[in-house]
Amino acid sequence: MLLNCILLALSVSIDSIGLGFIYGIKHTKINIISNLIIFSISFCITCGSIFLGHYISIILSPTISSFLGSSFLIILGIYNIYKVFNNPTTNYDIDCSNDIDKQEALLLGLGLSIDAICVGLGSGIIGINDILLPILISSFQLIFLNLGNIISKKLLKKIKISENFFTMFSGIILILVGFLKISL
Repeated sequence: MLLNCILLALSVSIDSIGLGFIYGIKHTKINIISNLIIFSISFCITCGSIFLGHYISIILSPTISSFLGSSFLIILGIYNIYKVFNNPTTNYDIDCSNDIDKQEALLLGLGLSIDAICVGLGSGIIGINDILLPILISSFQLIFLNLGNIISKKLLKKIKISENFFTMFSGIILILVGFLKISL
């Protein structure tokens, strides 16, 4: 169960490093208050979606629940790979101040939590109802967002990594975890 939680949290969060890269390139800062807002939103949304997924699993048979939850993960994985080729990255620094303020952190937290909704629903349906998953997702999102920001500021001149790499990688992890859960 711990390994599943870590893999799911990584898959949902790792593309945050790409957004952090973009902010680092633009010298955009994410202050402590904004980080707390992003963490709180991600945590609450993930908890709520796991709770909802758990109740969906009570209504449906275990076989249907497992298939539905795994399908959510696979579909989200495919969507993440699709985003690499078709979606531009969203900039949440609306006022172009190079600082993510409280209102922008709210939007950023909601944007980062979209994937967590699907993973939370799928996880709740397939029986992962541990509080550890929301904590890991929220923590990893912050770590990767800030890590991407720091790395891009210091190393981007020397190393060229596309932010799309992380989105594609997260999609592949979600698909693998989904198929593993279907086969179990």
